[in-house]
Amino acid sequence: MNVTSKVPAAFKGLSLLAYLTSRFTYLPADDWRQLIEDGRISRNELLCGATTTLSQGDSICCELPDFEDPVVNLEYTIVYQDEWLLAINKLAGLRVHSGGKFVKSNLMYHLRQIHQPAYPEANLVHRLDADTSGLVLLARDKVVLTELVRQFAEGLVKKQYLAVVEGRFSPTSGTIDLPIGPVKDARVPRFWIDTATGKAALTHYTTLRTLSARYSLVELRPETGRTHQLRVHMAAMGHPIAGDLLYTLNDTDYLDRRLNPRPTTGLQHQALHSHQLQFRHPIHHTICTLTAPLAADIKQFILKVSAAEN
Repeated sequence: MNVTSKVPAAFKGLSLLAYLTSRFTYLPADDWRQLIEDGRISRNELLCGATTTLSQGDSICCELPDFEDPVVNLEYTIVYQDEWLLAINKLAGLRVHSGGKFVKSNLMYHLRQIHQPAYPEANLVHRLDADTSGLVLLARDKVVLTELVRQFAEGLVKKQYLAVVEGRFSPTSGTIDLPIGPVKDARVPRFWIDTATGKAALTHYTTLRTLSARYSLVELRPETGRTHQLRVHMAAMGHPIAGDLLYTLNDTDYLDRRLNPRPTTGLQHQALHSHQLQFRHPIHHTICTLTAPLAADIKQFILKVSAAEN
């Protein structure tokens, strides 16, 4: 299939390879590089190389092969189910819905089509980043879906996350009240504190344990649900979440890490886990509290950094 895109202003000056890798993340850098070498990508109807510098408004045409869905870890667990609801504990790295070449390699497709028994009626109530582990809530009925979406939108759902962050908070507990908005002209889409036009964002934090001189385990309770809220608030406070490259690197360094992946013995994703959800059951009208144990790889990271301190 052929896909065409116009180069936005934020991407001018980038090489062709950096542009494709940063804007179209459904393929890794090596795959984009191979497509360029195979003559499948053109700039303004002319073949070009990986290092070709792009200008705003350039037309990039890609002749893409049919995608093979990537292999993902689908070892999620159902932590709660009844006639109206499903709650899933997912691992980091698993997308909750389709995007790019992840047509089938996502939680929703597997639940609706592959899982036995299948849940074709299931619908997402809220979103969770692919690289965040933990609880995802789904509705099995349209009326229930509408009611739960309302509860999330009105801040009636109590959400609790666990995160390993850099440094030590002082004071050890408190509230972060900083509005968030998209970063304009960013080469890598991201969000940041925006006191002029950003949307209100409120996060309560409590330090649960000091792991080492470098890391702490904290509980985060967001009252609002802005995109990347916890990641942005932690980074803005000088305590970014461990493993979160997007909010610890600038655009140039982040793109370099995507173009030139480096082996690491640490986390492959941000150490953020959706630990608990509390809401009113739309049918029973009782308070429902669901909990997912901390992901195994985050536990291992905690043990590693704690042992290094001793």
